[in-house]
Amino acid sequence: IIVDRSGLGHRPRLRLPGDGAELVLPTLFVLPEAPRDGLVLNMAGMRLYYFTAPDDNGIRKIFTHPIGIGRVGWSTPLGTTRITARAKDPSWYVPESIREEHAKEGDPLPPVVPPGPDNPLGRHVLRLALPSYLIHGTNKPWGVGMRVSHGCIRLYPEDIEALYSMVPTGAPVHIIDQPYLAGWHDGRLMFTAYKPLEENGGDWLAALELLDQRFREAPEGASTAAIDWGRVARITLESMGVAFP
Repeated sequence: IIVDRSGLGHRPRLRLPGDGAELVLPTLFVLPEAPRDGLVLNMAGMRLYYFTAPDDNGIRKIFTHPIGIGRVGWSTPLGTTRITARAKDPSWYVPESIREEHAKEGDPLPPVVPPGPDNPLGRHVLRLALPSYLIHGTNKPWGVGMRVSHGCIRLYPEDIEALYSMVPTGAPVHIIDQPYLAGWHDGRLMFTAYKPLEENGGDWLAALELLDQRFREAPEGASTAAIDWGRVARITLESMGVAFP
């Protein structure tokens, strides 16, 4: 499904690709530069990673899901926090700032929204140590992968349900903003460029410096062919969020 954001305010219009259209499905992800424990939320990539505790062999599993994040003016704060509580079928105690915003738009909200299909939190909530910020499901799944929230992190209902069953209270949460990612995979240097957040902008030099650093850290046996900087420029400009060699 292709998302068309024109003409509908915060809500996108969805349309199906035509016959013969080429679809790119990213199934390989370059991990962000962050601690490999608990949850890592990359705002620029609008993607969450969960690193499980190591098993008896010291191996961690990694689960990843797309997320919706805070819109401009309601940005999700960066930094390290933790999960302080979990809830299933929660009530939503609507913050006064959100009630005031909706009242100005002619869409008044009650002080409390009970559990059910009209609850924007969905059926599962992970509460953060950051006051008023949550990781939760949604009754509007079209908002996942977009900037539509008041700062909370939204997941598809099936994704938050799976995550809820794995993430314990006290798990660390690292909220970062990294539009450019690079790492080695099967001897090839992979590069991913996401569209930078509007309020932060992109730093082309940061992408160059990152790739140069990863190139100098090449593992033994890796391909050390010169980087095609022109291709890097095109990938950065397109910002498709796909891992390219």
